[in-house]
Amino acid sequence: MNKSIDFNCDLGEYCSPDQEEKEKTILRYISSANIACGMHAGNDESIYKTMLHAKSLGVSVGAHPSFPDRQNFGRTEMFLPPEELESVVYEQLQNFLNIASSAGVEVRHVKPHGALYNMAAKSDEISKVICIAIKKTNKDLKFFGLAGSVMLQVAKEQGFETVSEVFADRRYGAGGFLVARSKKNALITEVDEARTQLHRLVAEDRVLLEDKSFWGLSAQTVCIHGDGVNAVEFAEGLRGEMDKLGVAVCPP
Repeated sequence: MNKSIDFNCDLGEYCSPDQEEKEKTILRYISSANIACGMHAGNDESIYKTMLHAKSLGVSVGAHPSFPDRQNFGRTEMFLPPEELESVVYEQLQNFLNIASSAGVEVRHVKPHGALYNMAAKSDEISKVICIAIKKTNKDLKFFGLAGSVMLQVAKEQGFETVSEVFADRRYGAGGFLVARSKKNALITEVDEARTQLHRLVAEDRVLLEDKSFWGLSAQTVCIHGDGVNAVEFAEGLRGEMDKLGVAVCPP
């Protein structure tokens, strides 16, 4: 297949003592890393370390800002006033860029995390606030967002180069949105099912929905989550599937 795609993972979340070693392994298979900015997980030390690990392997680095919600890992909806949300995102990005400068690492993209990501996917207002915060730090950063969603449309209108993201380890529901994590079937936990989903997304530009119908999606980057129990197995297996398809894996 004459096609290239980015393979990204949410990292720098260091939820357990062995997480750093686990992430080092994942980094061998991916082309872009979305690094937690400290408000849902991680801290300045984990940001710095993950940046250096990524740099050593030629993996592109991006910021992964979230709601200020460590208790719920940034996966619970928060309804912040626009000014407060802008400040929250700006603070994370500015600190992230300062750490990157000290590490000698170029930051290439921004991808909102968790509930912030999912709310922005459906909200012009939230998406615009995120874009304003990014512009105040580095307007040249690429914007990673849910394929086919409002957030990508708004980011384009705000002048950003956008990257359409799909998920190999999450199930999809009506309208091409991710199934809420509160539902039992939200996560794909078996690598074979993830391979099947990846194949459909990359080779067929579509995904199977909850109701067993198909939804068309354009994939420029494929995501897996670094905090998943089988994240290393997924990274290895899905990279192998991409190689099998003849897809070139590289940053956007």
